[in-house]
Amino acid sequence: MTSVAGTRKFRALVEDFASTAADLGCTIVPGVAAAELEARISALAAQLHITEQTALRTYFDDDWGRKMASDLCRQLAEREALVDAEHGRELPVGGVARLVAGLGQALLYFSVNEASVDAPGGFSVKDASEAVTGLGLALAACSPGAVSVHVDGNIVVWAREALQVFSDNLEQHRWSSCPCGEEHGQDKTDAAVLRAVRQDQRHLAEWTAEDSASLS
Repeated sequence: MTSVAGTRKFRALVEDFASTAADLGCTIVPGVAAAELEARISALAAQLHITEQTALRTYFDDDWGRKMASDLCRQLAEREALVDAEHGRELPVGGVARLVAGLGQALLYFSVNEASVDAPGGFSVKDASEAVTGLGLALAACSPGAVSVHVDGNIVVWAREALQVFSDNLEQHRWSSCPCGEEHGQDKTDAAVLRAVRQDQRHLAEWTAEDSASLS
């Protein structure tokens, strides 16, 4: 049986996506549309207990590629605007260190769960890694004994979003410190990590709110 990715309709949808994205001025990594389409087809086929060919033929309209490209380009533009609007902030040194630790756990959980059905669960490894790097460099640049450190706005956004996705995946039990299916005390570990991350999120919200208020 021909792979669904080798069918004429599949190729047409992917080509429509690429051409529409190009027309809208979006730079898309090659293979993103094909990987996303294949993943959605596979998930739908498994859910409905049908073949992937049937899922593609029945549930994916001919304009899927154009709609997906339009939606993705709009989301990218909105996110770029959000990052551009975020200004640099002075954050507590100890708090920045905790954010680094929390993001480190997020990357660890991603690596443990990436082979599971729900991974990556909306998690951007690139943005989380950039946040860790940015926070680490900010700590390295601060003077000895400093109580606060300057963090660029894009780093704040990436850290905030990565921790949000991480905590959501923990809360919904999509990710676990041990997703093997056997009981190894992972529920207790995951609950403790979730509490810590939620606390970091609250602190980050408080720091940024205070900083915004001081500028108004």
